[in-house]
Amino acid sequence: MNKVFKRITKWIFLILPVFYLSCANVVAPTGGPEDEDPPVILRSNPPNYSTFYAGEDVRVFFDEFVEISNLQQNLLVSPPLKNNPEVKVRGRSIIMSVSDTLLENTTYNFFFGESIVDLTEGNAIPNFQFIVSTGSYVDSLAIRGTVVNALTLKPEENVFVMMYDNVYDSVPILERPVYLTKANPRGEFLITNIREGEYMLFALIDMNSNFLFDNPDEKIAFLDSLVTPVYMGPARLLYEEETEESETEDADEAVDDQTDAVDETEEISLSDSASADTLAGDTLAPEDANDFPSYELYLFQEKDTVQRFVSASMAARGKLNLVFRIPADSVVVREYENPFDREWFIPEYSSNMDTLTLWMPGMARDTLRLEISDRGHVIDSVTVSLLERAPRGRDARRTTEETEPVLTITAPTAEGRGVHPFHENFELKSQTPLDRFDIDLFELYLNDSIPVEADFRFKDEIKRTLQMTSLLEPDSAYRLVILPGSITDMFGVQNDTLSFAFKLNNEESYGTIAANITLPEAEDSQYILQLLDENMEMVIDEKIIDESGVYSFRYLGASTFALRLVFDENKNGKWDTGHYLRRQQPERVKVYPENVQSRLNWEVEILWEVTME
Repeated sequence: MNKVFKRITKWIFLILPVFYLSCANVVAPTGGPEDEDPPVILRSNPPNYSTFYAGEDVRVFFDEFVEISNLQQNLLVSPPLKNNPEVKVRGRSIIMSVSDTLLENTTYNFFFGESIVDLTEGNAIPNFQFIVSTGSYVDSLAIRGTVVNALTLKPEENVFVMMYDNVYDSVPILERPVYLTKANPRGEFLITNIREGEYMLFALIDMNSNFLFDNPDEKIAFLDSLVTPVYMGPARLLYEEETEESETEDADEAVDDQTDAVDETEEISLSDSASADTLAGDTLAPEDANDFPSYELYLFQEKDTVQRFVSASMAARGKLNLVFRIPADSVVVREYENPFDREWFIPEYSSNMDTLTLWMPGMARDTLRLEISDRGHVIDSVTVSLLERAPRGRDARRTTEETEPVLTITAPTAEGRGVHPFHENFELKSQTPLDRFDIDLFELYLNDSIPVEADFRFKDEIKRTLQMTSLLEPDSAYRLVILPGSITDMFGVQNDTLSFAFKLNNEESYGTIAANITLPEAEDSQYILQLLDENMEMVIDEKIIDESGVYSFRYLGASTFALRLVFDENKNGKWDTGHYLRRQQPERVKVYPENVQSRLNWEVEILWEVTME
């Protein structure tokens, strides 16, 4: 009676303001906030977690109209069936029909993923699972853990965690899993209703939606040992934060109101072995999760080692680009029809080593027939025409004088009177490899009028960068004048008059981060200490270290950085990814728990004690 009186009073207070406001100005309705809530499961027949299931149709009722989205990409049945169930929508419900003969005394998990969505906004029920048993009980064991990127230690999206009861190396390549779930946005996962046994545990970013590790672009994680599920007891929601007691009461009242709104001719029933939270389709976690083992999985993408030749193209006169599928290791290029009796090209690799440029001075031929090898194996042969294509359109109207080659020399920090770092040697960069330069025709002035002696040298083997041999004075302005004919490139082209004006900054223009790091006690170990941007997408600087101490990163701008320590187990000076069939885990990393803010003219020191855990 008290509950009824409470509801009547509540409605009176809600209605009175409506009568009061009806005398005010009429305004157009706003339509209200956008619905972001997924459908709520009201009941199912048979109930979720039923026993003695004989394969009859399953009907699940919702609080709103629903539709099926990407069912083939989401639906997974464990243990696997020969034929996937047929799923149809009927109003505010779905009907699932199973055609296969089911195994005796077996718990079946129908994992719908995010395929059930509301009709209006497309909000999906996350990780909805329908679980039944053909025997007298539902399997009740579970495992839990986390899965993160092996290099960044951050969770990734769309990560499936999978278990296999067949134990052999190729199982994730050849078989679909017997148990599966999807990690939440924090990288946490829980797989429930597992039968007793030992299992192989994997995580996978499935690029082609077949639940197999069969795509070189897919990321995988695996555990070195078998896992044994345990009974974890009652469960709570893993995806939602715990609410205050008052909020829980409000939620209970909302469920009561929804229940009252259901067609009175249909009985609402929940399984005795499942809570309303279970039927909501969220992944569950045990109440005392910290008392049970948690497994850690580290996602990696295997290094692609299948080399292929992609293309050959003339980028400019005497410049041939050879493009490869993956970074090249030791390319050999040979003219197989009419071999040269001398070195006929200068090689230059791109920064990521997947493009090899052949600079060919004095090339008199109009065609090359090339055999291309990498890592000691011939991978392709190609015929390349060296003839320039006839110009078309506007280019066809240009005169010969307008299209004669020009030597382009730049100084990136000097363009537009830019600022040059005082601690770096000033450099000039050429668009083509150079043959020679005459330093006597270089004139350097301090403050536009005071002559300063300067010398340059080739910085790189291909001779595209000229570097000043000495540092200049901080807080000073300079102008470099290069007279005509001072520089000659490999094609014999010379420069016109060049002039570069620039300023140098000083020590106060930078900050320093000093990492006071304590390493684990391990003999003959090597590490890579890396300074990265705050999103951990680019390595700014790195140091090879093998003992505890203070390591400083200098000349930093005012910005936010991350610190990472790589356990360089093979001492090759770089992080190495894993390889599943070789049972090779990616090299371990540790990430400093907080981003570090550098300040100009300031040294920021951090203390970092690295453990093996």
